[in-house]
Amino acid sequence: NNLQAFPKDIENAKGLIVLNLSHNEIEQIPNHVFLSLFELVHLNLSNNKIDTLPPQMRRLTSLQVLILNNNPLIHAQLRQLSSMHSLETLHLSNTKRTLNNVPAILEQLPHLSDLDLSANDLPAVPDVVYKLKALKRLNLNDNQITELTSQSDSWPQLEILQLCRNKLRNLPQQLMRCTKLRRLYLNTNQISLYGLPRGIFNLEKLEVFSAADNNLETIPDALCRLGSLKVLNLNRNKLLTLPEAIHFLQLKELDVSDNPDFIMPPKPKECQKGSGPAFYNIDFSLANQLKLAGQVAPEQPPATTDIQQKRAARIRRLNKPEQRNQTGSGGSSETVLRGMRETAKRKNASDSNTGINGHYNDNEEIAGRRWDEQIERPQLNYSEFFDGGIGHVAGITSWEIENFLPKQLEHQLNGIFYTGDCYIILNTMIELSGNTDWNIYFWIGKDATLDKQACAAMHAVNLRNMLGASCRTQREEQGDETEEFLALFNSHLRIIDGARTETGFWVVRDVEHPTHFYRASGTQKLHVELVPTGATSLDSRYVFFLDVGPRLYIWNGKKCNSMTRAKTRLFVEKLNKSERKGLSELIQINQGDETDKFWNELGGKPNNFQLVNHVPDNFNPAKSILYKVDLGQEFIELPQVELEPGGVLKKELLHTRNIYILDCYTELFVWIGKKSARLVRMAATRLAVELLSMIQRPEHSVITKTLEGAETQVFKSKFDAWDDVLAVDFTRTAENVSKKGANMKKILQENEMKTNLTALFKNRPQWQTREAAREALEDWNIFLLQPFSMFVYENKKFVKLPDDERGQFYSHDSYLFVARYLLPSEDESMDNSELEDEIKDSDTERIVYFWQGRSANNTAWLSFNFTFKQELIDVLGDFEIIQLIQQQENQRFMAHFNRKFVIHNGKRRTAAERLHMPVQRLTQTEMYHIRWCYSTIMTRCIQIEATAANLCSEF
Repeated sequence: NNLQAFPKDIENAKGLIVLNLSHNEIEQIPNHVFLSLFELVHLNLSNNKIDTLPPQMRRLTSLQVLILNNNPLIHAQLRQLSSMHSLETLHLSNTKRTLNNVPAILEQLPHLSDLDLSANDLPAVPDVVYKLKALKRLNLNDNQITELTSQSDSWPQLEILQLCRNKLRNLPQQLMRCTKLRRLYLNTNQISLYGLPRGIFNLEKLEVFSAADNNLETIPDALCRLGSLKVLNLNRNKLLTLPEAIHFLQLKELDVSDNPDFIMPPKPKECQKGSGPAFYNIDFSLANQLKLAGQVAPEQPPATTDIQQKRAARIRRLNKPEQRNQTGSGGSSETVLRGMRETAKRKNASDSNTGINGHYNDNEEIAGRRWDEQIERPQLNYSEFFDGGIGHVAGITSWEIENFLPKQLEHQLNGIFYTGDCYIILNTMIELSGNTDWNIYFWIGKDATLDKQACAAMHAVNLRNMLGASCRTQREEQGDETEEFLALFNSHLRIIDGARTETGFWVVRDVEHPTHFYRASGTQKLHVELVPTGATSLDSRYVFFLDVGPRLYIWNGKKCNSMTRAKTRLFVEKLNKSERKGLSELIQINQGDETDKFWNELGGKPNNFQLVNHVPDNFNPAKSILYKVDLGQEFIELPQVELEPGGVLKKELLHTRNIYILDCYTELFVWIGKKSARLVRMAATRLAVELLSMIQRPEHSVITKTLEGAETQVFKSKFDAWDDVLAVDFTRTAENVSKKGANMKKILQENEMKTNLTALFKNRPQWQTREAAREALEDWNIFLLQPFSMFVYENKKFVKLPDDERGQFYSHDSYLFVARYLLPSEDESMDNSELEDEIKDSDTERIVYFWQGRSANNTAWLSFNFTFKQELIDVLGDFEIIQLIQQQENQRFMAHFNRKFVIHNGKRRTAAERLHMPVQRLTQTEMYHIRWCYSTIMTRCIQIEATAANLCSEF
């Protein structure tokens, strides 16, 4: 937010827990800010200009996170950290830390687990860092560290170590004792193969090893023994090959790019393709897969030859169909007895049925089961959908089906059903004895999709199983509910048409396009304006296009401009391509060739219709106004966005975090940025509706919503150079194209003008002679009783401006001009003596002009309103304040300076600064350079003068 200081009265927010003031321009922290912020837990002051920290920060005893990155804390000793015993995270990246000013009191912080000292140009790791036993993350990137000492084993809890962009040549063996290390980043160092210790296999939990941009020719075999390694980054090294054991690692990412001489080692013979699941090093068993998915694996029966039994029985049934028929005709009692005998034989005589090699006796017939009976279906964990307290409190609980899953409804929505949805209703009853009983229903809407109906029945059964209820789930269809079900809601069901939730299936819906009728005008820039849909809107001097969705009609008037006609055609083609994917039919109609279908789409052709040019000859399109929807302190603000001179809209005015309303009189656009707040989005539509009704507009005025990145072509046409219409060269003939070709880029490069003459053809401002300026000065100043009293804001107060600086303005400063005027008298026949008496006795008008430069801050305006304004009131009485911004001055104010009005960039020097300005004497080289620049400028002026003379002769 470009804050220059801490927000006012922020110390009064005693309940503040998180304070984020990062990415501002704060230079100093007031001492009183942290006096009462005892509960502060998270403080982020990164990316500012803070050089010292106030001693009152000792009071932040509850602080857990302190982020000070990118601040010039070169003189800060950080002694305040000694009282922050709860501190867990400390970030000091790019804070001018050295080995001397890294606070030694860090070892007094028992809970410090995250330390960031990156981008500080440290030549070594500070000694106090080795004493931090609770460290879990240590960031030392972008320093000048050449080695780690033997104390590297003093981080027993370390999980992430970042040492990128340093000057390391090797790692100490002691670092391998940090057995909890999960991520190790060593990019952009000078590490070779011998710089990696052999004991690296002790890092059993290492998941990420990144050593890009080093001097590695290969890696040690010990690194391939890390079973938890998932990411191995070795790009931009000098790799020749890798150990063969690399194939045994279960890596998710292996990066060996930018190694020109690298050759991947061949797979070991025992891991060649065709050796079974061992090649992939993956356990494909159902129990292991269920375990990886977080499910409970079913108990495995003891190892038997059940699969071979089923296979043998299936073959016998295929080979002896007559025996299968005889079995089925033997009666039910015979079938039961036969099945019992087979079961007894398999149980008691399994050894006699199988041989040494596991082959079954051909005389024994074994019955197999269906294939789908053997599929193990993992059970869903319904504790994620049904809370653990469900079914233990008396009352009614409802769920709706959304995307195949149940979603619990709020208690207020019980009994409110939608025709396109399905619901599960649980009625919990507690008896006098204390036992709990349940009734479970699932209600089916008449318009519900098949997936909602099936999931409602399935989840209702699973809810019963989870509760262990003995009741049955009861189906209730819309319009056929039972009295028992209706009694749950006192026989008052509220049924609403439509669906509240989305179906889990993909649904293809036809896009509805409202009918719009536009009038196109303009040659340099196409202006598109919404008009009433009807034949009476047609005018032969314009081009109209009718958008009915599947068809786009272009109607060309007889007197319309050919350039407008061509640009409208390109505009509609672009609309069809970007918004309709080219599926709409484009129909072009000239005046007099209208079809009956066109008149029907336009609402019908009136009887005795005659085309009349009803648009005024001096018609000018209404200027568009851009509003920004802003969230104020207690209300929604709608400030108007300041446009460029001429009211030109630019695409750069739209920011992705904001929402804007573009008022085009007959059409209001609500532009929604991708990163805008949800609350502001809800308020923007309501504001657009109120803005539409606030001003008297035509009945055909509409509101259109458009998202960032999916803007409509009509919305883009309101902005300068954002219509995306293809550039067309109307000046070239077919013969010219055949000679030079159709490559416009090449042609423009060949015909590029050596001199930029664009400024010669711009509209010049009206020049005012010295006599005219003097007359305007006299006209405006005829009633000025005294000259301007001039003040300038300097050193946090308004001081008198010297007379020799009258009319000299600086863009970084603010000025104050006090004037007293005589109110003109109605009697014009007064002589000079009467006029003097009138001046003494009549009323006077006092005006204070406040001029503010473009780059000046609002401090001067606040100082004027709260301090200097009261002083002026005591001296002058009541007066009118006119606030002027640079380049927006009114004519009356400008006339007082008699054309001596000059604006300088930068900040005005004070009298004290001028007094102590050193006198700079130019050297002989500088004098020679000045003479050379002067001669170059004079030569250029002569060339410009000659060019202008040639142009005048041509014109």
